[in-house]
Amino acid sequence: MTANYFIWLIVSPSQLILIAALLSAVFWRRPVGRKLAGLTVALLLFFGLAPIGSLLIKPLETRFEIPGGLSGVDGIIVLSGSEQVVLSELYSQPQINAAGDRLTTFLALAVAHPEARLVYTGGSQTRAARALILGAGVEPSRIVFDEEARNTCESAPAVRKIAAPIAGERWLLVTSASHLPRAVACFRAADWDVIPYPTDFRSGSTPWSYDLVANLGKLDLAAHEWLGLVYYRLRGYTDDLFPAPSRL
Repeated sequence: MTANYFIWLIVSPSQLILIAALLSAVFWRRPVGRKLAGLTVALLLFFGLAPIGSLLIKPLETRFEIPGGLSGVDGIIVLSGSEQVVLSELYSQPQINAAGDRLTTFLALAVAHPEARLVYTGGSQTRAARALILGAGVEPSRIVFDEEARNTCESAPAVRKIAAPIAGERWLLVTSASHLPRAVACFRAADWDVIPYPTDFRSGSTPWSYDLVANLGKLDLAAHEWLGLVYYRLRGYTDDLFPAPSRL
């Protein structure tokens, strides 16, 4: 796991609420502790019951539409993020998480476009994905697994080097809808105009839900992606803060 992973565990909204709760317990005998306790309850109720996460996710997920009428697809790329590495190794069986639609959509597209070349990019998560993808019947000769890239913007140049696309080829990029803007920005920075293919949608027709855990999860996901877009742009990894559906 990278340092960025552990930093995110600390600064994600739900973790910050937890930290505030712990500090309120530590300093309970002091006024600041009781104020922190009140703040913790207020934040938990507000972000846990109000549809803030859904509202923040919606513009990310609707930035790119699912492309229709696809033909002449030369290649399909899927990004990692849906594999549970520890559980997969523990039970010797590929396990996936809530983002598993990335792999199921990828497999469906692989069947729908049998002539397309396939690339999976995922670093340490490759072993679990390899077992699932090949176990589903994908011919090993069709797919290449990138085991080196540690994040999305490392995946873009790594996959381009592997795939060596030529001008005019049509490559689909499959990943979670909320993650797609950041992924597209990375691939465009690598001078590759892939066709975005969103999946793993989290926002429905109505933003309201009274599932506190689910709402906090959406808030964490939305914050991660928006902060990721800003971070990648500030570091110079991408050229666009919020890439448009098509270049003008």
